[in-house]
Amino acid sequence: MINPYPVAAPIRTADQAAILDGIDQDVRDIALSLGAREMHYSALIARDVLQRAEYPQAFPHLLMSASRARCPEGDATEQVITDWCLSPAVCYHAYAHLAGHVIDAPVVLTARGTCFRCEKTTAPGVRQIEFAMREVVFIGPAGWVDAAADAARCRVEALARTCGLAGEWCAAEDPFFLPIALGKAVMQRLTKVKLEYQSIDHDGLALASVNRHGPFFGQRFHITGATGEPVHTACVAIGLDRWCLHARRPAVAAQGVESC
Repeated sequence: MINPYPVAAPIRTADQAAILDGIDQDVRDIALSLGAREMHYSALIARDVLQRAEYPQAFPHLLMSASRARCPEGDATEQVITDWCLSPAVCYHAYAHLAGHVIDAPVVLTARGTCFRCEKTTAPGVRQIEFAMREVVFIGPAGWVDAAADAARCRVEALARTCGLAGEWCAAEDPFFLPIALGKAVMQRLTKVKLEYQSIDHDGLALASVNRHGPFFGQRFHITGATGEPVHTACVAIGLDRWCLHARRPAVAAQGVESC
């Protein structure tokens, strides 16, 4: 029987969930091999954090907010927006956590999070309202961040290929940018600050991305290095639902995956 109610994410059996968890474990092992510290973040994030990161300006149509009844004794359909949003990505938590800090040595963090975006159309394993994401976040000097992000990119690609996920890295602007942000999107493509690992077998579906932010988040969250200059940041993001659906072979231990 077909479920008559919409779902925000795929409903999985224990065996199916184990496949997703296994893929996540292999990506986590890659992160740990690069010196990452495991973190656990909430599914909720303060609206102020996203405002400082300029997320609402870039993606107002994707942002989902937590709300409450205006009056508990009154009409429950009357809702007011709270100071909390559903987290659209994992890395914003890391920048907020380190806000105001001086970073004497490079920092690598990794976390698996449940993320939410208000998509107009959905398809399981392709585009979902709720999805699982593993991110690896690099924070430090510009040259170190670029080298670390490249190392992670190579390891992620090698793991993807062992899972039967053939693809190629392509420079891309985020397709969710609104027309008013067109200039920003074009600059992303020209400077290759955003690379997507796009599936060859599934119409270019993005399975992972490398995002280089320069000093933007260091400036916005006042995270500085030992010299007082804003740190540079980058993150590598893996869409676990997409990998889980499209992988043709089980994930393997990350230690056995060769990098490029």
